[in-house]
Amino acid sequence: MATVRSQREQRNRTPATSWLGVVVVCALWLASVATANEACSQPVLFALPPVATQPQPNQPTGPPSPAWGATPGGIGGAPADWQRPLRIAAANTPPPAPTRQGGVSTDAGNYCGPACNLAPGPHPGVAGPGFMRSLGRYSPLAPYAPGEVSMHAPCWDQMPAPAELDGGVMRVNPHRLDCRSSGRPYCSGDFSPDPMLGSFYWDACGELGIYGCKHLNPNQRPWVECFTPLYDTGPWAPSGCCLGATNPTHPKFYVYGDFRTAVANNQNVANGQTIWANRLNLDIDFWLTATERFHMFWGPLDQGQNFSGIVFDDGDSEVQEFFDAWDPNTDTMFIEGDLGWILGGLAGTSPPFDLPVAVGLIPLVLQNGIWLEDAFVGVAATIPARNNPLLDWSNFDTTVFVGFNQLTSKALGVDSREATFVGATTFIERRGGYFELGYAYVDDPENQGRSYHNLGVSYTRRYLNLVSNSVRAIVNTGQGGPRDDRTADGLLLLMENSFLTRNPYNVIPYVNLFVGFGSPQPLGRLQGPLKNTGINFESDLLTGYPLLDDSGNNTYGAAVGVDLLGACFNKQLIVEGAAVQTRGNDPTRIAPGDQYAVGVRYQHPLNNTWLIRMDAMHGWLQNANDINGARVELRKKF
Repeated sequence: MATVRSQREQRNRTPATSWLGVVVVCALWLASVATANEACSQPVLFALPPVATQPQPNQPTGPPSPAWGATPGGIGGAPADWQRPLRIAAANTPPPAPTRQGGVSTDAGNYCGPACNLAPGPHPGVAGPGFMRSLGRYSPLAPYAPGEVSMHAPCWDQMPAPAELDGGVMRVNPHRLDCRSSGRPYCSGDFSPDPMLGSFYWDACGELGIYGCKHLNPNQRPWVECFTPLYDTGPWAPSGCCLGATNPTHPKFYVYGDFRTAVANNQNVANGQTIWANRLNLDIDFWLTATERFHMFWGPLDQGQNFSGIVFDDGDSEVQEFFDAWDPNTDTMFIEGDLGWILGGLAGTSPPFDLPVAVGLIPLVLQNGIWLEDAFVGVAATIPARNNPLLDWSNFDTTVFVGFNQLTSKALGVDSREATFVGATTFIERRGGYFELGYAYVDDPENQGRSYHNLGVSYTRRYLNLVSNSVRAIVNTGQGGPRDDRTADGLLLLMENSFLTRNPYNVIPYVNLFVGFGSPQPLGRLQGPLKNTGINFESDLLTGYPLLDDSGNNTYGAAVGVDLLGACFNKQLIVEGAAVQTRGNDPTRIAPGDQYAVGVRYQHPLNNTWLIRMDAMHGWLQNANDINGARVELRKKF
């Protein structure tokens, strides 16, 4: 037993030679660290790659600007280990004169003097030609956490946060180039297609195969594009600074839109016609900066709701020529921009705030166009992208608008064009759904007691991964006089439901319900508030295609249908049935009786510019003539 115990003690005992080896290793490590620290205290010059350009004459002499990591502790609390390869020359150390052999500088071990003109801020260390910088280049430490200054961070992440400025204002200095880089004139063909390889073998199909056989889709160019092309090859030309360094100018001028031509046979309540109508929609865009632009919409082939074409009525034909120079009832023209970026650019600082504004004959579409879809003379401003942790609002924005003219509303009749109004709307995202709230006050220009308040409210979200639901309400109140004479006094409730199927992107059943009390009116819209309820409540704004009563005036009803999209989303088929039921015996009600309709719509692109669309419907109207219509439309986009 004594022998076994002694063997265990010898096995567990650490030899003296092992402890001696550990002490020697530690001593060598401490000596190496001391030597390294002593070496780091000596001034050492930058090591630069060969420079292929001749130094400029009359360059000042002296040391280069301190580079990243040259200050004690580094930037952002970086350890001193990061500073070792980035030591700079002492202030009294003159740079050695560069020599040249065969037109190429040989001062690979020397810096190029203060004419390097390094941009202010952190800079990574110098790398030799062909070197790709990677993590751990200068030490085994891990990279900085996100949000801290890093050699791999883009320039906008290296700018100080407002808290770091401590009330200071950061101004923009002119752009400066490192002397180790060379400028090159702008050329729009720098990213043009590769040249022909001639006799070299080129497997085009094999090269496309590595991208999963994807290919470039043909796209229609704008009708007119000047200054900066839309999605063209090559880099952009340098931006201008006439509005400030932080709001660079880059002009773009585009003319785009579509041309619509349709043939229809329509049987409305009043008469039946065969129509060939044409419509040209032109959008004219002139961008000065990324946020400031002038925009204009022009329909030269129409006046109001009359379009150029030929009408066949009871065997007679009539050529209608509505060549329009300018129509403020349907066209738009406005200037929009971000006031914060404009002020920041003029002051040479970052934008102090975000405040998009629009002035002129401006179009506004609010609450999916159900509450407002109109262009009016006025001004609008938005406070975007805010949040409120206290109310658990992840995102919300607010828009305030004032209108002075050209409001389209049946609440004021023909005098609505002269009406003035003021309003506000907000969009709030909260807990998987979003609210849309809008209020406006409309002033009667004739002072006949028709001024009123208009409120639009909606809430949208998805439930149980089964149905996407929107609940909307439009409330009108405030008009005086007898109730039968009030044109905007009532309530409209809408519920829109689309159901998720096993193929949710291609098969979309929907059920939309509504009920109206009194005479509810949207704030501004050419058609009634039920336009989005279904295809049987929507006209084509071209041929006078028939539709059911879309006013919601003392009626209720539904639209039930299915929206079928092709596997590649390149075709669409909609089949729908709709009904309008009347409420009460109000003699001022627009619908004379109950109405029912079935409709179908099909459309698909012929190529990258042409689209064909076909519609057909038949409606059964109580106390009125039945309606039906069929139309074929070709649309060219440019």
